[in-house]
Amino acid sequence: MQTTTRVFTAGPAPHDSSPGTQWALGIWACILPFAGLSTAAAQQSPSLDPGDRLASPTWQRLPDLPDALGVAGPFVGVHRGALLVAGGANFPRPIWESSKVWRRKIHVLVAKGADFVWQDGGRLSHPIAYGAAVSTHRGVICLGGNHADQTFDRVFALHWDAHEKRVLEIDYPPLPSPCAYGQAAMIGDMLYLAGGQRGATLDSAMANLWALDLSGTASPETLRWQSLEPCPGGPRSFNLTVPQTNAADDCLYLISGRRQGLTGVRFLRDVWEYNVTRRSWRRRADAPRCVMAGTAIAIGSRSVLVLGGADGTLFDQADILKDRHPGFPQRSYWFDTTSNRWTAGAAIPQNHVTTIPVRFNGKLVIASGEIRPRVRSSWIWHIQLPVRAQADDRP
Repeated sequence: MQTTTRVFTAGPAPHDSSPGTQWALGIWACILPFAGLSTAAAQQSPSLDPGDRLASPTWQRLPDLPDALGVAGPFVGVHRGALLVAGGANFPRPIWESSKVWRRKIHVLVAKGADFVWQDGGRLSHPIAYGAAVSTHRGVICLGGNHADQTFDRVFALHWDAHEKRVLEIDYPPLPSPCAYGQAAMIGDMLYLAGGQRGATLDSAMANLWALDLSGTASPETLRWQSLEPCPGGPRSFNLTVPQTNAADDCLYLISGRRQGLTGVRFLRDVWEYNVTRRSWRRRADAPRCVMAGTAIAIGSRSVLVLGGADGTLFDQADILKDRHPGFPQRSYWFDTTSNRWTAGAAIPQNHVTTIPVRFNGKLVIASGEIRPRVRSSWIWHIQLPVRAQADDRP
């Protein structure tokens, strides 16, 4: 089948269910100014070198997730060259008359020649969704999560055994507290988990920052969590957590999220930088809008690319709009950690929230997730970034 390529600059995303369809997104062709940054200044940003600025991310679909409904909140990671998508939750059809179901299935995507195929990785020990996950040399480490009204503190690693074609679970020390809807990141051999909530309701959101040292060859049961200085920005869940440098030191960037306020839900735009060398926080420029539950990834040595996220629009109208809901905003943003400025990129073909972006096969993968209230997508996006990302699948 001949591949169709479309240049997509703005406006509604094209609709095409063909797995071979690609979208070349002209992010650099339509950058807009934010926070006083002129268009000329945005084009001169040293976040990416000039050759990379001329290239546009290309979105291509890998084979759909075998679960046709898709899942929100899966554990997603890469181990030994395989993409793992485990657990998650969805609504069986008819979705507006059904209750949410938590899943146990582990799906494994592997290369087969020039193609990719899904394999059955077995099942998790219990149904779970909305935890955090990071890809490490020790496996895909899964942290927290929930099931119905129970929130977990369990931590475990998923190991892909290519010979036996199965996934093994290896327990790690539990979190200092149950946690769901937070996000984790790796800096060197240190694993960090920021944000999330300890219970089923938003008023249990936390300002936590926890760390686990994975260096060395110590067995998992001997490792110990550290509770670091909480985020000064206050409690939040559905935040983004991204590792990147600030030109001098390695840092974590805690972006957006939401929390319960006195008069309702507060949709957050604030950005906080945690310097892992100095062990100190400082506030950075607010995001252009709330991007809670979105996907974000570090690019080059000073840029963070945010693809999508929910901004709180129509948050309380999902049950009224139902299938008339337009979906989450199809926007992308760049944050320059050195200049402390945001710029807006082009529209994106689809906005998947409550999933975990990973680097796989030299590209960014966004696997499944939620595209509007109650509706998941089985699509797996394979995105060529302006800067070729270092693959997570080397271990």
